Amino acid sequence: MILLHGHWRQAVSLLACDALEGAERDATLAHLEDCPSCQVELQESQALFRTLAADPVHAAQPDLSVEVAARRVAARATETLTGPRAQWGWRLLSLPVVAAAVVAVVLLAPPLLERFRLAQPSPAEPAVTLSAAAVGRLERTVAREQAARYLNEAQDVLVTVASTPPRCRRQTPGIDLEDESERSRSLLARRAFLVDLTQDGLAPARPVLEDVEQVLREVAALPPCARRQDLEAIHREMSRRNLLMKIDLMARELEG
Repeated sequence: MILLHGHWRQAVSLLACDALEGAERDATLAHLEDCPSCQVELQESQALFRTLAADPVHAAQPDLSVEVAARRVAARATETLTGPRAQWGWRLLSLPVVAAAVVAVVLLAPPLLERFRLAQPSPAEPAVTLSAAAVGRLERTVAREQAARYLNEAQDVLVTVASTPPRCRRQTPGIDLEDESERSRSLLARRAFLVDLTQDGLAPARPVLEDVEQVLREVAALPPCARRQDLEAIHREMSRRNLLMKIDLMARELEG
């Protein structure tokens, strides 16, 4: 019975790898409807081909051509099936599956090889190395830009303080400096991270940066509704130091 059924087993194995067409495919499909053993054979063969397709080895490019690889697989399969340890019944059952596996190698290898070729990474561009002098120049440039930005933002705060801020909207009398106090605290918190006074390129700016920091601390310490006499004391200190003019000149110099 196995010998008479060998043709259908081979046809089912070829059907599993989509290698049948036309009338032979239709006849095999019709046979499957009434043959439970061939249905099991089809499921096992399909599982085998799914395993083969998922094998990562298929994504690697072999040293041999597809034709030579297929011949070697077929030769190894024949050697295994005809060896002294092989059983006659096992050979009859497995031969169609092995033959279908060989067909799968031939069918699946070209698209897998093409996908591997397209996935090959492009040659890496040579890494750009900077000299110590270039790194130093870059650090100094960044430090100057950060210091200039810090001075410009501090100038905006101090210009508002030096003008005539509005009165508080609350019942408490005083000058509304809530926004300026908050911005001053924010600038002081950022200065430690943005402006490194140890940078060589910031040596001329250190006196101005230190004066700005001192005045910002006084503004940050003011309550939301500041007393007029406290605000006038800050005005006098800014005028004595010519702080707004120094900020403008130093920011221009740092920006180059």
